[in-house]
Amino acid sequence: MNSIGKVNYVSYDKLCFDITDFDKLEFNNNGSYYFSKGILDFVTIINNQNEKFIYQVERIEDTEKAISFNENSKFKYKANVICSPIGIIENNKINFNLKTYPFLQNKVYLTNKDEFNIIFNTKSDNPIYLGVINDQYSAKFDINKLLTFHSAVLGNTGSGKSTTIRQILTEIQNYDYENLNIHVFDVHDEYSKLNDVSVIDVLNDYQINLKDLELQDWINLVKPSDLVQLPILRMSLQLADTIANGSISEIWLRCFLAKTLYTHVQTDAIAKRTKILSLLEGTDIDVSNYSSQYANFTKDNEKIFLDAITQKMLSQHAQELEYSFLQKQITYSSYTALSFDELLKSLNYVFYLEECKGNSQARNHSNTLETRIKEIQSRYHKFFHSSKTNLEDKLVTIYNVSELDDDLLLFFSSYLCKKTFNENKQKELINREINVFILEEAHRYISRNKENSQLYELEIFKKIAREGRKFGCFLYLSSQRPSELSSTVLSQCNNYLLHRIKNNIDLEYMSKTIPYITTNQIKRLSFLPTGTTYSVGELFSIPIEINIPKPSKNIDVTSTPAIRLKEL
Repeated sequence: MNSIGKVNYVSYDKLCFDITDFDKLEFNNNGSYYFSKGILDFVTIINNQNEKFIYQVERIEDTEKAISFNENSKFKYKANVICSPIGIIENNKINFNLKTYPFLQNKVYLTNKDEFNIIFNTKSDNPIYLGVINDQYSAKFDINKLLTFHSAVLGNTGSGKSTTIRQILTEIQNYDYENLNIHVFDVHDEYSKLNDVSVIDVLNDYQINLKDLELQDWINLVKPSDLVQLPILRMSLQLADTIANGSISEIWLRCFLAKTLYTHVQTDAIAKRTKILSLLEGTDIDVSNYSSQYANFTKDNEKIFLDAITQKMLSQHAQELEYSFLQKQITYSSYTALSFDELLKSLNYVFYLEECKGNSQARNHSNTLETRIKEIQSRYHKFFHSSKTNLEDKLVTIYNVSELDDDLLLFFSSYLCKKTFNENKQKELINREINVFILEEAHRYISRNKENSQLYELEIFKKIAREGRKFGCFLYLSSQRPSELSSTVLSQCNNYLLHRIKNNIDLEYMSKTIPYITTNQIKRLSFLPTGTTYSVGELFSIPIEINIPKPSKNIDVTSTPAIRLKEL
């Protein structure tokens, strides 16, 4: 091999050498043709102990040097090449951690094919093929390195994110796995044409039983405000469960509310009468003497009315007439509602309870909460059903969530992740399955804006990011807007497949959030060609560029349609 230069500067993170004879950058060696590609090319430095150091070219500068000290001397042009360290070849293996470094005047060579084979040796028992490295070396990785780490696939629209994910899914299906499950949240209906996958149209084919929802699920679903509506929602759910499990008779509750409103609440008499009559409807308590004109009783009739309410309450729960009884039953109840109707009914009772306490504005402040519940009930009634969803036994399950708005998307993704995480957590270690959640357009629901929300909408994603490895659950985030992703979740990723990103805000956010990436690598992202991913993290020991193969035209739903002229 021809030496192309000698080292003139070396530090821990940088090495420089000069090229003075440009003819040496192109030659034939043992039947192989070599030429320098310049930026991103690899070079080998050999020291006096015959150790081989591999570096990658980052920058090339044109400089000129006087041939002699004569004032009219001609200048000799040379190239100053700046490189970053990759590793050292020892015993036909690459060690990516340098303990020693080249020295000044050590010779520099173009890296040869044997050395490339050592550097990019990604063999494994069950290799997953991602693409091509350096235009000639197959990028094949062990599936455990690819899937059993939290990962992020980031890049602008049209940069090739979906193609990368499709390649991963297609390759995974080449093998039979005993305990692997891939869950894809397909926001744009891009993956339904993949072969041998289970496709679920979430709004039409998936059913969730309301009794399976926990408090956090309800919060993610109905989006209460954290200061006023959240306490109302919590009490409504507990009250719904209290009534459903028989801890409190609904008739007792209605009588208690009516009596409290009549005896303790000072408000418009006509409005109060209307509420009391509504509460006592169907209780057999005589309200005929409750004057519709003046909204009052005579003294004797008032006593009869109140005694009738008391007796009715005692008939439901002996010796229980006070609010403390109601409060105790609510406290020990779960956050459960068996139907939207029961929740709305309990919500109405909670409004009455608040009015009994003097809070006359609770109903007005919670109008949006009530409206949201009714909208969900009306619009998504097929989605919430007691029947069980039958899932095909497939390696890859595609959840078509293209018809879900962002709030419902957050609810469904967090519900399914939490359900799967908790089920796996209950199993013995040897029986735990590997569940990988591929979250398309993750910035829409795992949002930075919700990072510190008092509603804790992202809690399950944060929990999986922190603890998922132990319980076999892994996140695969895909996003075109990294700056809008939760920094907590993004920073927990160990693999990053980065595509072209030009937005300065996104690039700056990534430099602060991703622990593996350097300033020079961030700069490179703006110039990546479509279909090329820059792999950073645990997948490979050094950052590498991988050219992802293009999908066949019949399954490439992400390509932009062309404008066609009419045929004459």
